[in-house]
Amino acid sequence: MNLNIARQPLVPAFVTLVALAALTMWSAGIPAAPDSGSGAFSGTLPLLSPAEWLMRFQTACPGWSRWIGTLLLLFTGMSTGRLTVRYNLYSVGTCLAIPLYAAIAGGVSAGFISLPALAASALLALAAKNYGRSFCNGYGFDSLFRASLYLGCLPFIIAASLPLVVMLPLAVTLFRRTLREAAVAVAGLLLPAFTLCYLNWGVGGEFAAPLAHLAEAWMSGPALTTLLALPIRNLVLLGGILLLDLIAILYFFSDSYALGTKPRSIFLFQIFQLLLTVATLCNPAATPDVIFLTAAPSAVLLPFLFVRIHRLPALILYLILLAGVVANLCLQ
Repeated sequence: MNLNIARQPLVPAFVTLVALAALTMWSAGIPAAPDSGSGAFSGTLPLLSPAEWLMRFQTACPGWSRWIGTLLLLFTGMSTGRLTVRYNLYSVGTCLAIPLYAAIAGGVSAGFISLPALAASALLALAAKNYGRSFCNGYGFDSLFRASLYLGCLPFIIAASLPLVVMLPLAVTLFRRTLREAAVAVAGLLLPAFTLCYLNWGVGGEFAAPLAHLAEAWMSGPALTTLLALPIRNLVLLGGILLLDLIAILYFFSDSYALGTKPRSIFLFQIFQLLLTVATLCNPAATPDVIFLTAAPSAVLLPFLFVRIHRLPALILYLILLAGVVANLCLQ
C-alpha cells in the first residue's frame, strides 16, 4: 500500500476494494424474503416489483447472491473512482475513492446481504457519472437520458429512494443544460414507471397499481425507524464518516475556486446527493439497507479531505477507518 494515501495508485486501490468487498459479502447473512402476496394491492399488483424479484433470488440462491453482491461492489467502486479520475476532482492523481467506497459500504452495512440496496447504489453511481458527463459544450441528450433512466429505476428497487428524483432538476441547473435536454431527461425518468405500469396492466392488474404500491410504502410506518433499528457500532461509524464528509465539504468551500468549473459543479452535485441520501434514512419507507446509498457520494467527497491534510495524519486517519470497517464486519 502506498504510504502517500493522497496519491494512491490503481493497483493497491483495487486490491483493497476486492478484499473489502469479499469480506463484506462473506461475513453477511441472508435476510428472509418479504411476503408480497398480502395487503391491499395483492389483487391489483400481480407483477412482482424488481425489489421483490431480487429479494426472492437472494433468499433462494445465497451463494450466487454473494458473488453478485461482490461484483456489484467492485463495479460501483470502480465507477465511482473513474468519475473522480476522469474529471481530476482533487487536482492530484489518486484512486482513493475506489477503496473508500467499499470501506464505507462495508462499514455501514447492517450485517446482511441486500441485492436491492447494492443494485440501487450501483444505479445511483451510474446516474451521477452520466450527469457529470452531460456537462459539455454541446448537447448531452444521451448522458442525460441514461442518467435519468437509472434514477427512475431507483424507487422501484428501494422505495425510500424516491426523494432522489430531485437530483434531476439539480443536475439540469448545475450542469447548465437546455430546456430540450431537460425534456429528454424527464422522459428518461418516467420511462421505468411507465414500463412497469404497462407490464402490470398487461398481466391483468391495474395500470397505476405499481405507483399506488409505491405511495403505500411511504405511509407504512413512522419516520426514523431505520436509524433506531441500526446497531450502535454502525451508527457510530456512520456518524464518523458523515463528520469526515462535513470536514471535506468545509475544505471544498474554503478552496473551491482552485478547481475548474466542471469539477466544482460535480462536487456541488455530490454534496446535494449526500444530503438527499442521508434524508432517505429518515423517511417512513426506509429500511436498514438504505444506508448503502450514502457510500457513493461519501466516497467522492472524502478524498478531498485526504489530499488537503498532511501525509502522516491522512495515513493514520485512513488506517483507523479501515480498522473500524474490518472490526465492524468481523463482529457481525
